[in-house]
Amino acid sequence: MKRYVYLCRFSYFKAINLYYRLGFNVKIKLNAKLISFILILTVFITSFLCVEKVQAAPAVRGRILYVYDIDEDGNTFISINLIYSGLPRGSSWITVPSYLNWSYVISGAILDNVDVKSIFRSGSLDPFWKNFTFSFTSTSKFINLTISYSVPLYTFIFEPDGLFYSSHIEYASNLEGTAEIILPPNSTVISEDVSIIVGSAIKKPSGLLITRFPKNRVLISCSTESNSRIMVYFTLKDMALNEEEYRLGVFTFRTPARYVEYAKRILDLYNKSLPIFLDVFGVNVESVTVTFFLPSRSELLSGLGGYVPFTGGQPGIIHLNIFYMRTISGSIELIALHELTHHMVWYAGVGPSRLWVHEGMAEYFSMEVGWILGYWEAVSTHRSEIESVLTAIGDKYGFVQSWSMGSIPSNVIAYYAASYKIFKTLGDRYGEFEYYKRFFRTVKDMSSANDDSSIITALGQAAGNITEVLGIFKRWGFTGISAIEDIAIAMEKAKETVEDLNILLQPFKLIAQILISMALEAYSRGYYSRALLYANSAVTIAANAPILCIVTYGFIVFFIVRLAYKRRVKPKLAKPELLFCPYCGGRLPRGAVYCPYCGQRIQY
Repeated sequence: MKRYVYLCRFSYFKAINLYYRLGFNVKIKLNAKLISFILILTVFITSFLCVEKVQAAPAVRGRILYVYDIDEDGNTFISINLIYSGLPRGSSWITVPSYLNWSYVISGAILDNVDVKSIFRSGSLDPFWKNFTFSFTSTSKFINLTISYSVPLYTFIFEPDGLFYSSHIEYASNLEGTAEIILPPNSTVISEDVSIIVGSAIKKPSGLLITRFPKNRVLISCSTESNSRIMVYFTLKDMALNEEEYRLGVFTFRTPARYVEYAKRILDLYNKSLPIFLDVFGVNVESVTVTFFLPSRSELLSGLGGYVPFTGGQPGIIHLNIFYMRTISGSIELIALHELTHHMVWYAGVGPSRLWVHEGMAEYFSMEVGWILGYWEAVSTHRSEIESVLTAIGDKYGFVQSWSMGSIPSNVIAYYAASYKIFKTLGDRYGEFEYYKRFFRTVKDMSSANDDSSIITALGQAAGNITEVLGIFKRWGFTGISAIEDIAIAMEKAKETVEDLNILLQPFKLIAQILISMALEAYSRGYYSRALLYANSAVTIAANAPILCIVTYGFIVFFIVRLAYKRRVKPKLAKPELLFCPYCGGRLPRGAVYCPYCGQRIQY
């Protein structure tokens, strides 16, 4: 296991249904003859193979083929070929992108009642896909509809690794689907790295076939299901990652050259947000390095948006999941702001040991700053998702106290949501950014802010009412917390109580004194809750020292008396038991007086 801590931002609410949105076009290298050849060959072969299938399943009267042609930079040309045969008329539908231009070509039939409708999922408008519905008539009883569009940088490539995650595959129930993915030159792939995602299920696609293709490429073919996506991890042979650096102010971005526009987009975001962060946190930031990373299968499906490793006691490079460039506008920006907040919180004096503080503030400031910078759609979406989680967990947030570094709770969504709600509630109540400016000034004046009591005391001082804020946290279910001043008073009383103990009450006076020393050490290092625990333990031992001494000394006396008694009473020697007759050597029964063989009396 790596010996550093990740401060992460999980886009956990839509970890699998990840969609694409880009606002620009680039020219993609296409091999039109190659695509046409594939389509014609596929239709020719399947027209013979599907006869028996039609007889077995007469409801399937059409076929649909998705072809993805990927170049060396990940630019992807998408062609969807829909074929019905044996029908003079009919209707069908398929999902098409709403975020870019697409076109279709029809042969063998006439389309009518063509309609492109919005799609609503769980009551919300799907921002990326629409329903293309149509009717057709064909005198030849054959219809061939081809939809095509291209998407720049759709497949992510960080040499030697690549990730293909298909468009949303959804079509009418009377269609039988197939997908073909043509990987870039010099690619290799194994069947274990090809998956189909249907709803929340992830499995190996049926009919999977991986073959070599012209120009040293690889063709992946498999069956599809409606409402699914195909995911492929592949490797580019003899290719090494070549990163370039781009700088803007204190920020440096390392990225492959193909993603320079993405990098500049994040650098521009950071440069605009930096004055806001510096004003609130009151810190001096000299340099921050940022990079993209290609997510692993588990990172992609878990919704990991980014992370900041803590090495050597300080925050390291900000890592952003490049896949979130394909999500709703503003999502990657919120993730980037979340990770930058971790740097700011650390520079302000709060270490990563209090994970609920780091993650709660990262969620809070990413949304507040994101709103100021105009990412309203992404902020509103994320905030509504958090509120739905909060509705389920209620108003007891104390469980976040157990959130520790290096561990991911099974219900991590609740931890993020509860931590965010804490700082959102306090901010709304006591003055938003101005309140947190006072909080960070208070933290700087403290010797350390390493535990819950110190953090909550600083929040109370910034609010001008420590008792009130402390009460709020206790109502939220926080335990073992007190104001620093109260802890200092409790420690002084504990020290006096221990010093007043009779010297004869040993070893319990010594134990209490050791606990007081540990409490003072913890207090000096800023671990106030721990100091209070040690002090209270010392008081408990001091208060019960007489009884503990009576019990302890009584046990010692009892043990000594019992030991002395055992030494005085000599144990009786047991008579030896003979097993064989000393006269004839025969085996003797247990307790025999006479030998059953020679009749001699046995003398013991």
